[in-house]
Amino acid sequence: MPDFRYIMPYAIFALICAVSCVSVGCAPKKDPLPVGEKVISAPHQELTDASLYFYQGDIKRWWLDADYMSRPLSDSGELTVAPVRITVYDTLGKPSTRITSDSGSSDSKMAIFDLWGAVNIKNEEGMTVTGERLRWYKDQRRVTSDTFVQVETKKGDILRGKGLEARDDFSRFSFSADVQGVFPDFKRRMEEGDEDFLR
Repeated sequence: MPDFRYIMPYAIFALICAVSCVSVGCAPKKDPLPVGEKVISAPHQELTDASLYFYQGDIKRWWLDADYMSRPLSDSGELTVAPVRITVYDTLGKPSTRITSDSGSSDSKMAIFDLWGAVNIKNEEGMTVTGERLRWYKDQRRVTSDTFVQVETKKGDILRGKGLEARDDFSRFSFSADVQGVFPDFKRRMEEGDEDFLR
């Protein structure tokens, strides 16, 4: 008859080894850490479904809503946004202008915004501005572009041209080159002295 005093320690050791091998083999594999496709030279933030609000005192001046935002953590670099959806508010806090584009960026102080790709601006008076690239100087309340831009009024007047200079509410604007226009009922409106021509 075998002596279990000598066999038992070996059996326990064998059982522990078997359990260890099974537990190691069944452990879930760790996924590799994600690696970005682009080389990042400094720490930065990437946000999805993000909103950014700007206030002057208690008054909300504009609201930026985007699917994607990227910005260096140091706050010394530019903010990149895609797509751009901006709502500008008047002094009473009511929406006055809506701006959209495929992409956009701003400087570190958020004083200058560059918008590109299917830029569309519409104000509460029904004026629509479209183009491929616009620059908005927020503090100066000025918009410029060196590409073709089209301005259409609620009455159907259309002006196209290059070298846009405008107020950010488009109450005043001008082109410096290649200006073309379409003005429905031009003769009648001139005869009637339409004071709101091009509005």
